[in-house]
Amino acid sequence: MNQRYIYLTAALALTVVVLVNLIGQASGVRLDTTREGLYSLSRVSDDILARITEPVEITHFYIAADPRFRPALELLAEYERRQPLITTRAYDINTHPSVARSMGVTFQGTTVIKMGDRVEEVSGGDEVSITNGLYRMLNTGGRTIYFTAGHGEYDLYSTVSEDHLEGEGEHDRPIFIHEARGLGKLREQLELMGHSVEELFLQTGQPVPDDADLVVVVSPSEVFPPESLNALRNYLAGGGKLLAMLDGFRDGGLGQVLSDYGIVPQNDLVVDFGNHFWNDATAPATGRYTRHPVTERLPLTFYPGTQSLRVADNLPDHINVTTLFSSTARSMAVSSPEQLEQLRTLDLPVQSYDLMMISEAGTGSDRTKIAVIGDGDVGANEYLSLMGNQRLLSNTINWLMGADDRLDLPAATYELPLVNLTNSQMRFTFLITTALMPGLFLLAGIGVWWVRRRA
Repeated sequence: MNQRYIYLTAALALTVVVLVNLIGQASGVRLDTTREGLYSLSRVSDDILARITEPVEITHFYIAADPRFRPALELLAEYERRQPLITTRAYDINTHPSVARSMGVTFQGTTVIKMGDRVEEVSGGDEVSITNGLYRMLNTGGRTIYFTAGHGEYDLYSTVSEDHLEGEGEHDRPIFIHEARGLGKLREQLELMGHSVEELFLQTGQPVPDDADLVVVVSPSEVFPPESLNALRNYLAGGGKLLAMLDGFRDGGLGQVLSDYGIVPQNDLVVDFGNHFWNDATAPATGRYTRHPVTERLPLTFYPGTQSLRVADNLPDHINVTTLFSSTARSMAVSSPEQLEQLRTLDLPVQSYDLMMISEAGTGSDRTKIAVIGDGDVGANEYLSLMGNQRLLSNTINWLMGADDRLDLPAATYELPLVNLTNSQMRFTFLITTALMPGLFLLAGIGVWWVRRRA
């Protein structure tokens, strides 16, 4: 009887599973159990799809030998299911070369989006590429962002290579490895958000181009010559927008310009013993922010090798400086690498240090706006995707350009499932796993022994 009951239960469970799958397949309902949400559309994509009011054709070109084409086709079907005005097509570029030529497509992985007379071509068949392509179709007038170059800044066009997890099958998702100190990831994200990103060489004495909506300086290792500084001064005087991301011990001479707007880089290195990333006290971490659009919905962020900032003395009335976040009160600041090595023997002030400031001069949409972060690694390939660093830069860039309505859609890419902890979180985890839990088992064992001994 019991055996028959087990068989009936197993058969019933199998029937339920089959029926659920059949109903889900017929209705188009899917359950995405991946941590990254790789197989479902985000809320941002749903909002963009809801704004479509005329037919849209999405055509994707792939190569059948590339295992990545299957997720792309599934994603296209999801777009079509969510928005009835969307029609999707997919062609193998090797077996349908005439179709590719007619649409001006040369490379596999290209997606062409057409709405009326407007055509948008994106590189990739992922959600970020397609949704941002749709966004650009619905919102004309992208912004132009210039990154300074030629002063030892991080490379805007850093290299990227493709790899797979060892031992995984050929159909598994690839892992893209970026050059650690480059800005390739940041550039790709800005381009996917509809911005035009260019390099800017100011050493020639040429002014900042008139179409510049924002100028970004990241970790200059060389001092800006007078020609470069004068170009930045003139640009800011005309209501320009600047994002300066510095590094410990150096500011590239930008302090001469930034101090005019109330922000003074200290060219030091902050060591935070109170809260930092992993076991590195030179990478302060914070989750406490001044309330501002830049810090909206911002989780924990960290800043490897950051310098501190201070507000300039005798600040003019028309300039408003705001500190957005600081290190903990258990921090020190060293002025040289030699001091860092001798830190334990030095009698340095222990206090909180400001790590990011913004400055506004004037009023209206033409006012000068500057954001300064004491660390440039926060935008580097190695750290951009960790914790809240990417959202910090997205919020900052949107605020500087007055583009708060821009699409903020992080890439849904597969990443190794790492857990990133601050030093305080590591201590708490250590106490729980190596002290509290074993201690509870020990007490339980002693209790059982005591009860049996008295029995």
